[in-house]
Amino acid sequence: MDEERPDELEKPETRQPDKPEGRAGAGRAFEVSSFIRSMLGSIGWGLKFAGSAVVDLCLPRSCADCQRIGTLPQKSWCGACWSKIPLIGPPLCPGCGRPFMDSPASPDHLCGDCIERSYRFDSARSAALHKGTVRTRVHEFKFGGQLKWAPCLVDLLETAYAAWGLPPPDFIVPVPLHLKRLSQRGFNQAGVLARELGRKIKTPVLVGVLVRKNQTLPQTRLKRNERLKNVKGAFEIAEDRKVRGRRILLIDDVFTTGTTLSECAKVLKRKGGASEVYALTVTRALPD
Repeated sequence: MDEERPDELEKPETRQPDKPEGRAGAGRAFEVSSFIRSMLGSIGWGLKFAGSAVVDLCLPRSCADCQRIGTLPQKSWCGACWSKIPLIGPPLCPGCGRPFMDSPASPDHLCGDCIERSYRFDSARSAALHKGTVRTRVHEFKFGGQLKWAPCLVDLLETAYAAWGLPPPDFIVPVPLHLKRLSQRGFNQAGVLARELGRKIKTPVLVGVLVRKNQTLPQTRLKRNERLKNVKGAFEIAEDRKVRGRRILLIDDVFTTGTTLSECAKVLKRKGGASEVYALTVTRALPD
């Protein structure tokens, strides 16, 4: 989810150089833009993440919550702090993964949105509720550029993926950022999470195959209908041959209304020809 701070203001647009005229010129401009997006995403996350990876090899991990040395095997959380994470489990919607917090004794069942077939992805899951330490780490990672928190967030993704029982995907695709926001932030948080998860579950990651061609408003400021309009037509496929007939796993940090993930899935299926698209996020934000 392309979530922004509530108090973050859009900067005035700067004048851009004249775009190439004609269909051929527009096509070349789109290809160059897609290439730049891919390269910036790869370089940005790689340089910042390399340092923490080296440290992990040399020093024992400290817990992502209490900061004490000593964590669960292959995890960035100690046992006590892991047990406090609001992990999402049954009962939930088998379609979008929404948990039913008010009816813990009920069986899994479709939510209203999935009954109405509001989403274009085949199904979705989130690891934890968007609250507490996990929410804090997501914000520090995403807005503060603290890439040291990526491993603890990927721990959650990996746990949710393992419990899902999803057929193995052919490729992982991160939800892309617009080039302007990518240059401001320096990395795509979904891309960092996707690459590390791909390494853990041994699944190739496609960066640059799905691009955000329009810079949208921050979704947190908008109502549901406004969100749908905001992301409509915002994404495009750069290389359909890579996803055609493939099973795709979309990765993002937060699932709020699902509009961004749904629009990405629609483009991957309609324009890219993907056979199946599933979505996985670190957290799920529920309405108050």
